[in-house]
Amino acid sequence: MRGPFDPKRNAPLIDLGTMREMLAYIRDDLARVPALERAAELIGAALAEVEAAESRRLGPIPRSVLELRLRPRCKH
Repeated sequence: MRGPFDPKRNAPLIDLGTMREMLAYIRDDLARVPALERAAELIGAALAEVEAAESRRLGPIPRSVLELRLRPRCKH
């Protein structure tokens, strides 16, 4: 959750599905050109990073984080 003073609080989240599709199209086009096969491999690596980011974003919230939020605050 973003704080009230976060300068990026109104910035939209990146749509990873759209980015994945766009990179897949570019990778497929580059793979057809013999001189650009290495670039296609690098974009394939970027696609793997996008999939990893998606799994982290959609993964469950760790229990330790939930427990920290539920602890009562100490008033000094």
